[in-house]
Amino acid sequence: MPKPPEHILENADIQWQDTGTPYSKHFEDIYFSRQGGLDETEYVFIAGNALKQRWQTQDEALAQGAVEHNTFTIAELGFGTGLNFLCSWRAWRAVAPRQLRLHYIACEKFPLQLEALQRALQEWPELAAFSAQFLEHYPDHSHGYHRLQLQDETLQSSITLDLYYGDAEQLLSLQASRASAKVDAWFLDGFAPKLNPQMWSEALLRQIARLSKTGTTLASYSVAGTVVRGVRDAGFEVKKLKGFAQKRHMLTATFTEQAALSSTADAKPLQWLDLDASRSNTSREVIVIGAGLAGCALAHSLARKGLKVLVLEQAEHIASGASGNRQAVLQCRLSNADNGNRQFNLQAFLYAVREFNQLQKQHPEINWQACGVLNLESAFKARQERGIEVNHAAYSDRIVQALNAQLSSAQAGVMFDGGAQYLPLGGYLNPAQLCHAYLQHPNIRIELNSKVTDLCQQGERWQVNYGEHTSNTATSDAVVIANSYSATALSQTAALPIVPIRGQVSYLADNPQSAKLHSVVCGRSYIAPSWQGLHSVGASYSKNISDLALSEKEHRENLEGIAQHLASAQLTEAAITGGRVSIRATSTDRMPMVGPVPDFERLQALYQGLGQTQRKNPNRCVPMLAGLYVSVSHGSHGLCNTPLAGEYLASLIANELLPVQEAVIKSLHPARFALRVLKRQGFAH
Repeated sequence: MPKPPEHILENADIQWQDTGTPYSKHFEDIYFSRQGGLDETEYVFIAGNALKQRWQTQDEALAQGAVEHNTFTIAELGFGTGLNFLCSWRAWRAVAPRQLRLHYIACEKFPLQLEALQRALQEWPELAAFSAQFLEHYPDHSHGYHRLQLQDETLQSSITLDLYYGDAEQLLSLQASRASAKVDAWFLDGFAPKLNPQMWSEALLRQIARLSKTGTTLASYSVAGTVVRGVRDAGFEVKKLKGFAQKRHMLTATFTEQAALSSTADAKPLQWLDLDASRSNTSREVIVIGAGLAGCALAHSLARKGLKVLVLEQAEHIASGASGNRQAVLQCRLSNADNGNRQFNLQAFLYAVREFNQLQKQHPEINWQACGVLNLESAFKARQERGIEVNHAAYSDRIVQALNAQLSSAQAGVMFDGGAQYLPLGGYLNPAQLCHAYLQHPNIRIELNSKVTDLCQQGERWQVNYGEHTSNTATSDAVVIANSYSATALSQTAALPIVPIRGQVSYLADNPQSAKLHSVVCGRSYIAPSWQGLHSVGASYSKNISDLALSEKEHRENLEGIAQHLASAQLTEAAITGGRVSIRATSTDRMPMVGPVPDFERLQALYQGLGQTQRKNPNRCVPMLAGLYVSVSHGSHGLCNTPLAGEYLASLIANELLPVQEAVIKSLHPARFALRVLKRQGFAH
């Protein structure tokens, strides 16, 4: 199959000059000048946007309680070698804000390959302390949004870097419109307008205006007439200042109040999606219901953003459900579609890989093993059983490779009976220890044996009642329901079509042959490499949840689903030492439900009188229960889904620009099922 153009990421075509400077063959220009490159960034972008003064002022205002929003967002057009980002990070450390957080967004259509970037940044040894970690997490291979969480050990805080790979105007347009989540400062640093006119187009400047607010600033080295007129027409008050070194002028601009009001009024409604309606005015305290992967990942993201989190868990210990298995497998769900589902599955997988690589250094007990995952072709008798044949060419070979039997066997360490689909970034870890690691933050408090009985809204806050033997009450600005299939026991989320699924994992004692296995292998069942003398094999998938006892039949089925394809591993029933049964929750479309909780009663009343045309294309915003969210139905892909799902919800609650596109938000939204019913026959409860 040919590669679909929308999935191709084209890397920069670099030529190295004799001076060691990278030169773009596509745009016929250098990326930076070795003479004064850092000073130019400081002068044009950092001083041009008055960043250091603004950071100090906002941080002091936060300390005094004069403002609530604790994030400062910079957006750059033309990421290149990352020089502007690294200089901004260095300036940030020099100011050393105590409460303010830095969020940096950068658009790049032709990202440098990792090796080229490493070579380019060697020219700046003074930035080595910042570039080392950045390079460790740098993705260079896939279109779309990539969120990186970088730790500043000196400041004991994190810096969020979003890389948007692809056309800048298109990718910025996919950021959902929200009234108060805006960019604070823009760096316009694409190649010169004559060489790269798309980066300075009217359409792109409209997106800049849409994502700006009163007082948002902009700086650029370019004062070309088309740039000055375009920035002014977009609603900015423009000034020309003395340029850097030999350059006569540079450009600075400020978004006006009138333009901000006009931009808000002109913003197109996102049909039924209105994220502002789901948010309370203030969200500094959050209650998370459930301490499995979904709840713990979310709590971790919230705490990292400076919010206070109370986690309520009904069991005696955390990770008591499916999150308590010995080994959980991380792999990417692949697709030929070009939609929100595909975008989420790929971005969630890559985000999880970066998250686990980072956490493993701080918490080696999670036992993250990036050993790769092999999906066997020979495990299924017919193509129909394997499902749709995925076009591997639509993905980078960093994501997936097709291996023959010989290469698959070499990768796994044991002999296979056929070829495999290989995911080199996949692996496994201990999910219970991951949950513990997520909760190790001073902003998080957990209460066990705390079953939530009901929720009620009190003004702009939520009251949560919990406890089986004692009656306890807690209140917060926002509540997130992340307790798997138990969410249906609460009145606000009872209408969600959550499907509980029984899953049994079998534990097999290793032997000298099976111990050679060093990749996860998946057929009808999966087997993980030996850890502490045991392989995890599983997992069954049954809608019968009435009996949670271990089943000998399911042990046999788990083993039969993989053992015959790995004959050299000598896996037998005699090696089964035990297992674990838990209940997972999935949905009818196999995508998780993550987002604001709809007000189902108001939704029914609002839509029941619509005509057939309006049902097919609803243009009424779905009413939401402000401050109430849900993260459930992650099914067998919870390890992959929950880190990005938690980061998305945390960004929404903290009122930051989001790590996922509008199409992803819609594909995860808990209202999607009700809207499908509406399109067919009107809303039915």
